[in-house]
Amino acid sequence: VKRVAASCVWLASKLEESPRKARQVLIVFHRMECRRENLPIEHLDTFSKKYVDLKGDLIRTERHLLKEMGFICHVEHPHKFISNYLATLETPELRQEAWNLANDSLRTTLCVRFRSEVVACGVVYAAARRFQVPLPENPPWWKAFDADKSGIDEVCRVLAHLYSLPKAQYVPVCK
Repeated sequence: VKRVAASCVWLASKLEESPRKARQVLIVFHRMECRRENLPIEHLDTFSKKYVDLKGDLIRTERHLLKEMGFICHVEHPHKFISNYLATLETPELRQEAWNLANDSLRTTLCVRFRSEVVACGVVYAAARRFQVPLPENPPWWKAFDADKSGIDEVCRVLAHLYSLPKAQYVPVCK
């Protein structure tokens, strides 16, 4: 679990705006492990055999992750579409709520199940429903944004399910 977590953080940092070196990720995860195990926090020597082994595991696990994902790592976020859609629909009052919903959608699998345009339409629709703001129905507003009603409904359903879940609790996995 620790190895996969470190590899996921390393891979995610490469895919976003702040890539990190393997050394930085390994030092942080080593420090976290020392704290979790109530051990004295020791410096991870980058010339030690332990570091070389950890780095090898990190690289190997990253390759396994990439293979499982079919080397498809690019995810387009729905956020870049929200402002344009709301401006087109002339509903700027929904901006913050739609943005918050888009942020929360990243805690689900929506970004890999649907195109960003569909997720953006879904969060705009959910925000409009929450604040009871009418959206054009004739012609259907979502068709202008290359989305389908079934996708929008699924996005709303997944978000509603997310909000119905109890608050996350920490589960120690090291014991």
